[in-house]
Amino acid sequence: MPFDRSAPDLTAHSIRALTAWLQRAFGVAVRPGLKCGWALPDRETWRPYIAIVRGFEYLKRTQRPDGSWLPLWFGNQHAPHEENPTYGTSRVLAAYRDAGWMSDSAFQKGREWLKTAQNSDGGWGGAPGIVSSIEETSLALELLISLEDKGAVPSRVTANGLSWLLNQIDNGKLMEPSPIGFYFAKLWYFEKLYPVIFTVAALRRAVEWLGDASGDSAGDY
Repeated sequence: MPFDRSAPDLTAHSIRALTAWLQRAFGVAVRPGLKCGWALPDRETWRPYIAIVRGFEYLKRTQRPDGSWLPLWFGNQHAPHEENPTYGTSRVLAAYRDAGWMSDSAFQKGREWLKTAQNSDGGWGGAPGIVSSIEETSLALELLISLEDKGAVPSRVTANGLSWLLNQIDNGKLMEPSPIGFYFAKLWYFEKLYPVIFTVAALRRAVEWLGDASGDSAGDY
């Protein structure tokens, strides 16, 4: 059925799950160029590894020329064609990150797209220039913060995004969800848990990056 086809966001979720299982159950590092069976403990690990490799091949094929990916389930009412490349790209880049494939050109191109998609106010919308929302900003920040070097001066993109998100929380906007699309972005609804879940994930990354909230490194936030 049309709403049951392969999709970048769903593929990324699957890759992350398989990667975590291989790493935790077998201590297998999933990295580019690893031939099937080489350095793998036994055949039990081959099938998930092959699935991960094929998943990344699919993601490369579905990456758009500008570096972004489109999700199947989620959209944005304000974006062109009601699409949400911010959501799709954030989810796909997380799979590259978790699997350790960050040297891949597709990851680098997607990361640059996500950084340049930031609005002038510091937040992110469903696409570049689209009104910022807590949901999209949190998704982008969770990914970008996780790529910052601990102890280093924060990049302008990350610092501005985190400031925007914290200002929204301070102004009581956390419990005000934005409409999000379902089934090709044709069914619009509000999900109160999304802004909370996505924000907590981003702030968790921020705490890990900045260190102990009582220390000097987190003082500005």
